[in-house]
Amino acid sequence: MSDNTSPSRPVRPVKTATNSAEWRRYKEHLRAWKNARLDKQLEAEKTEEIQEEQSVSSIDTPVEIPKGRSYTLSIALPASILRNAQSNELRTYLAGQIGRAACVFNIDEIIVFDDDEITEEHDNNPFSASEQLIRLLEYLECPQYLRKQFFPRQKLLEYAGLLNPLDAPHHLRTNESWLYREGVTLPLKPAEGKGSWVDVGLYETRVQIDKHLTAGLRVTIQRTDITREQYFRDPNAQNNKKKRIPGEIVSPSAPRLESGFYWGYQVRKADSIGSIIENCPFVDDNETEESKYDLVIGTSERGVSHEKITNFPRFRHALIVFGGLQGLEKAFEREQNGTTAEQLFDFYLNTCSQQGSRTIRTEEAILITLSCLREKLLASARS
Repeated sequence: MSDNTSPSRPVRPVKTATNSAEWRRYKEHLRAWKNARLDKQLEAEKTEEIQEEQSVSSIDTPVEIPKGRSYTLSIALPASILRNAQSNELRTYLAGQIGRAACVFNIDEIIVFDDDEITEEHDNNPFSASEQLIRLLEYLECPQYLRKQFFPRQKLLEYAGLLNPLDAPHHLRTNESWLYREGVTLPLKPAEGKGSWVDVGLYETRVQIDKHLTAGLRVTIQRTDITREQYFRDPNAQNNKKKRIPGEIVSPSAPRLESGFYWGYQVRKADSIGSIIENCPFVDDNETEESKYDLVIGTSERGVSHEKITNFPRFRHALIVFGGLQGLEKAFEREQNGTTAEQLFDFYLNTCSQQGSRTIRTEEAILITLSCLREKLLASARS
């Protein structure tokens, strides 16, 4: 390691040399060479320290935090679609296709409604179609590390192993950094003045929250040992190997509202197609009126081509309704109060005109419709 400013490594005298002056000069040159080499190493270390200090000072610079998402997208579909599957294995797989489609397109709510009057005497399935579809969708949405807590062994989930995982943002792995995480409250007695312990799927690491809750509840946790700014500056720098991580209970919608994360879907049952727009579960901030679906879209081959719709009106909560084996028209025939498509829907669209097949299955219609309408919906969504 020599340069133009430091002496070169001296040449050792031959062993046969007996001149003491020659050996003395060699040792002086060797000492000077070693000192120059050491000075160069110290200079390099000092430069590295300065660079580290500069990188630490750059942490104080503001970081862009993703904006929250206040609008929601919901879909409604009939329970009768499971009757188009001939076995429990195929019913399970069909539910998995619907759950995957909902996750891919950031669907916040799935409504399952009854659209026929088939009873158990006419069906070999011992469970009602709505019961089976709802249970499978709920199971699929739940993070894997919580499923044993909330879904004990049962006949409805006999073929749950066929379900493809959602791999949603709230299905976190143990080695992933996190700001929010789903967990279950534990039956451990906390210390005086402390909150409950929560299992968030991190093996020996537990989270202690700010409230004392009943054991066995599913909760959404936000960790409090880091700020949102710290997390988004360097998500991979967070440590998951602590024995205890402090956190607080937040609403399941907080990751969406505050940071724009997609945090899974919720499942709701409706008795009929006319009641699907009732009981909107979303809460709007700074609004005195009850939340409602302000954009409702029906899908049917008898509807208007989606290409004729240039844009949708501004909305906060959109709902897209899909028909069953005999279409939405059959569901309206069953209505007792005479509700019509014109009364229920703001738009009645055909999202696959000139279709080659006589029928489009509901799981196919979901993918087709959400693909066609995605850009228009995002452009009209109210942040």
